[in-house]
Order: sequence, then structure tokens, then C-alpha cells
Amino acid sequence: MIEKVLVFDIWGDYGHFRKVETTTSSLTYSIPTGTSLLGLVSAIVGLKRDSYYDLFSLDNTKYAIRILNPIKKVGMNLSLIDTKKGMYLRDIKKNPRTLIPFEFLKEPRYRIYFWTKHLEIYQKLKGFLEKHQSFYTPYLGISELIANFEFIGELDDIEKYCGDGDIHTVIRKDKAKFIAERGKRYGLERIPLFMDSNRVVKEYADIILELNGKTLKVSDSEFYRIGSENVIFI
Repeated sequence: MIEKVLVFDIWGDYGHFRKVETTTSSLTYSIPTGTSLLGLVSAIVGLKRDSYYDLFSLDNTKYAIRILNPIKKVGMNLSLIDTKKGMYLRDIKKNPRTLIPFEFLKEPRYRIYFWTKHLEIYQKLKGFLEKHQSFYTPYLGISELIANFEFIGELDDIEKYCGDGDIHTVIRKDKAKFIAERGKRYGLERIPLFMDSNRVVKEYADIILELNGKTLKVSDSEFYRIGSENVIFI
């Protein structure tokens, strides 16, 4: 039973949550993947890199994502070191760099609803968010894209409903009966949710989103009313 939820906004100038199926050119998901979001939470509270994969699971952690700024994507070429020839420029005698096309999210901003059974992590995250502090630097997908964040509050005004409603967050396709409406821009993306210590994704989900951040209409579906917003946890 979810009784309290931490709510906070994250944003930045750019974001990049690489699609796992892309190789030569790096495309981005429209929202943070579960693995990226849990990495950001872990960075704030001070969990070491790769140490948290087995800590979070679908049974002990829930999160939801609301799109606050319209999804805008831009392309750029990044000059990367060809590490197959060496790790340092001095070791590479000829053509040390290679141009790789990247897709970025421009001015992304999201509202995160987060709950976990790990009380120590929950309380530590709440304390860091309240003070606008982080143990490690949070970022939006890759380390060059620094993230800012703002604590909205710890909300305990939570009610569970089953029926029709306008949902403020993105929704899992398998958790709701979605109804399309005129005048809205929809997207469907399959994102990774959790991975294990071997960096193997344990679960994927098909996510429906409204690309301008408008509500999504559902019928005969379970959702939570958290404060004044209707939320479906991924």
C-alpha cells in the first residue's frame, strides 16, 4: 500500500536517454527510462555507480513520470575519441576522433512521483531534496547533461480509484485502457524499467505519452489521485 510519495521536478538544457536498440546513431527516448531515473535517485542519495541495480525492483519501488515541457528533439554531431585505437589522444597517431550523430531532448522537464519500501533511501532522498543537495551530480542520461531539481513535497493525500479519468502522467499500455482524443500528440515507446547487477534489463514496458504534456484519458482503469493529480505508476 502506497501511503506517502515524494514528488519532485527534474529538468535541464538537454537530455539524452539512449534507446537500447540504436547503434551507429544514438536516438533518445522521450522520457527518462526506469534505469536512468533510478540512477538519478541513487546519485542524489549517494549510492555508488552500478551498486543499486539489485536494490530496486517492481515489488519494492514505484515511480510515475509527468511531462511538464513539450517533447522537443534536436540532432547534433558529437566529436568522440575512437577508443578502439587507444584511451588517450597521445596514443592515437591518426584520426583520433570520430563524429557520431546524437539525438537530444531540448529543455526537458518532468515531474517525478517516487515511492520505495527502502525506508532509509526514502528518508535520505527526502532530506536531500528538501535541502536542494545531492551527494553526486545528477544528470539527464549522460554525465555532460547536468540536471537541476526542485522538491515539490511529500504527499500523503493519496486515494486509489478504478474507473474513468484524465491521467497527468505517462501510462503503461498494459495497465490502462487508453482512449485517444482529437487535438493531442501521442507517442508509444518501449522503455527498460529495471536491470540487474550484470546490466541485463529485467523488465520492459510499453509507455503511452502525450508529447505536449497534456492529460491522457483512460476508462475502467486503476489510478491514484495524489493531491490534485491523477497518476499511474509505471
